[in-house]
Amino acid sequence: MTLLLPVSRRGLLSAAAVAAPTLFLPGRANAAEYVTVETSDGILRGVRDRTAVTFKGVPYAADTGGRNRFLAPRPVTRWTGVRDALQFGDRCVQVRRTDGPFAASPATWSENCCVLNVYTPSLNAHARRPVIVYFHGGGFRAGSGDAPDLNGVNLASFGDVVVVTLNHRLNAFGYCNLGFLDPDFIDAPNAGQLDLIAALKWVRTNIERFGGDPGNVTISGQSGGGSKCIALQLAPSAAGLFRRSINLSGSSGFGMTHASVREEATLELLKIFGIGKGELRKLQEVPADALLAAHDRAVATVKSGDYRPVVDGHHIFHGPLTPEGAALQASLPSILSNTSSEATLFYPNARALSTITFDQVQARIAKHYGFDMAKASEVMQAFRKEIPTRTPWEVLAEVASEAQVTMLMRRGLEMRANARRAPVYAEEFAWKSPADNGIWGAPHTIDIPCAFGNIDKNRFTSAGGASVKAASLNEMSAIVAFARTGNPNNKRMPHWLPYDSVRRPTMVVDAECRLVNDVRSADRKAAENLRLDDPLTVTQGALFTGV
Repeated sequence: MTLLLPVSRRGLLSAAAVAAPTLFLPGRANAAEYVTVETSDGILRGVRDRTAVTFKGVPYAADTGGRNRFLAPRPVTRWTGVRDALQFGDRCVQVRRTDGPFAASPATWSENCCVLNVYTPSLNAHARRPVIVYFHGGGFRAGSGDAPDLNGVNLASFGDVVVVTLNHRLNAFGYCNLGFLDPDFIDAPNAGQLDLIAALKWVRTNIERFGGDPGNVTISGQSGGGSKCIALQLAPSAAGLFRRSINLSGSSGFGMTHASVREEATLELLKIFGIGKGELRKLQEVPADALLAAHDRAVATVKSGDYRPVVDGHHIFHGPLTPEGAALQASLPSILSNTSSEATLFYPNARALSTITFDQVQARIAKHYGFDMAKASEVMQAFRKEIPTRTPWEVLAEVASEAQVTMLMRRGLEMRANARRAPVYAEEFAWKSPADNGIWGAPHTIDIPCAFGNIDKNRFTSAGGASVKAASLNEMSAIVAFARTGNPNNKRMPHWLPYDSVRRPTMVVDAECRLVNDVRSADRKAAENLRLDDPLTVTQGALFTGV
């Protein structure tokens, strides 16, 4: 059933004025009803049930395919009547996954992917609730805002906040450096970030009609989503669109490179299709699946690392760890968080590795870092100094976690704290999953279902019982408090101090939280002294393959 209402010619209607006659959804025993709200682009129809109001698949920019491919996002064409916002919109074209958090049917992938989802307790235009805009993970090559873990209903109703999740351009569609060849494509290297800015502008214009406060927006994301938060803080055109940031395990953002690093991959991409440097418009005509496959092939051939935001001198002018980049980030209150066992998720054969021996760990470390066996033994001993009972598997996981995530997150913390401007809060999410006899610990991504209150939907948390429920309530309480005031302190936790480079206070979030100064200090010192810097391609290398 479609409800058609005329669009007001006197400007935007209030939420109350747009409240259409109640239309109960068939087959739902009147548990949910259709509601409408007018946005700057037209009237949307969503769903209200007992806990929240949801609008899905809302366009915030035009289709990015065809002649719009690689260009800055274009405005949405205003529609007449009522547009259904009842189903999730398309995901950016990406690697096809049939299971896991990024699973979806092939029909849901397209370049018409600039869509967002709004979850709000009610359509009260005067409520002025804090707004949390969440960017999905999956690096910059996969993922979407409609993953089951990211359903915003529980977080919105728990915290009386408005939650926004979204899709945007990824991989070659969002981060292909073409600007050095043709000024018409100057926006291509950071097009995916420009999509995020377009979404934030949509929020600024429209979120009040969904009960949100456009002047109190917090951006958040996990892994690649956290890195997107870093890149947005470096973009002058994003200034003023949000007030604070929550970065969950988004370490790769601190390793942002200059756009020139991606030039070789772009030239290889053109070579694959036989397209000359002055014929870039032909690249807009390539079928999306063929472009995705060629992008992966080009990156693998030149070994340049995957496409992601870059310092392009047009939208981003400074790297995240430069003095100028540090100043931009340090002006906003932030939470920087990591889990206590980040790397276990990246081992496809973790069940076999849980019985690995110390000799095998030593050989693996030696091969990966080019150490001799004596140096590899020194690394192992250093990572057992604070916790002598660590198993070989736990030692391997901790070395990899430090190298891949924790070290870079700590550098970001130190940088912001030393700037002595806005407060930055350090967090370690430490609740350990019982799945597979506990071999995962607290892996990368385990904080997502806890942050959204969706612990029943995730394989790591669904069997966690009362302890994971407590950890989830703790995490949500901190997020909501921070989104409301810029301070994460709440009644469920001990007093949380901002980070400083002397005491290094970190909130360890578990079923029971505790504030720890210089958490796992021996691991920190070992990683720094032994210089365990590692490539950002976390699924590659001797640490992550074989037994």
